[in-house]
Amino acid sequence: MHTTRLPVRTPTDPAHLSHPRSSHALPRRPTRLDLTLPPAFEAFCVLNRDSYLDYSHVHLPPQQAHRLVRRVLGELAVGWSEIVSNPNPSAKAWTVLRTRVEAAAPAPRGLDACPAQQYDALVLHCRLGYSSMAAACVMGLDASKVRYLVLSATAAHRHVVRQLRPRAAAAHAA
Repeated sequence: MHTTRLPVRTPTDPAHLSHPRSSHALPRRPTRLDLTLPPAFEAFCVLNRDSYLDYSHVHLPPQQAHRLVRRVLGELAVGWSEIVSNPNPSAKAWTVLRTRVEAAAPAPRGLDACPAQQYDALVLHCRLGYSSMAAACVMGLDASKVRYLVLSATAAHRHVVRQLRPRAAAAHAA
């Protein structure tokens, strides 16, 4: 006769452990969740929010620029671990901003063929008056690269950038 041997359960076996419950019912009203952002992200926002707004205001009306920057910062918060694991977090974050701004307000005629980094360096330096160092910090570049991008731009590109004004809000939603 063949007998099947049943496993012996010990007091620490998960099947025998009791699960303490404070209540069998869920709360009827949702409780408020307080989210805490990483201190590094909060510092990043303090350092970059105004520059992101400045850049966005050149291209978009004020309310649209504010909404766009809020969404970009929210997007960066959600993907913060990916941003900080990048070798150049500032450049990665700047790319997100510039991509969203470009989608909302494409570069004006005459600047559409200008390389992206050069265009951004021109906007920050020539239109907004940022120093090469300040523009470099925001874009995640060396100051010497920003100086090169500005100096190698054509006079026509520098002139068009100095004349940039926000477009009407109706054409592209941020």
